[in-house]
Amino acid sequence: MSFVVNESGCKKLSADMLTNLKGISGLINELDDHDGTLKAALGDDYDTIARTVTTMKSELGNAYQELTAIIKDMDEYVVRVQKVREGLN
Repeated sequence: MSFVVNESGCKKLSADMLTNLKGISGLINELDDHDGTLKAALGDDYDTIARTVTTMKSELGNAYQELTAIIKDMDEYVVRVQKVREGLN
């Protein structure tokens, strides 16, 4: 039985996922940082948007925790594959 694990691909995927998550987080924080301006500009719509931003921040925190667990699992998997390779050589 033969299988291939693209270790560098796994590491790049992990890095890309974190980069994308940080980018999303930056956008949400930017919205949050302009809170006063948004409040003045949006008037009555502000409360609805503020609740949406709060929900997005919460969901982002959950996504970050899940992504961290996935990356940890991928890293552990790559380490196990490396050990199997060493054992076979």
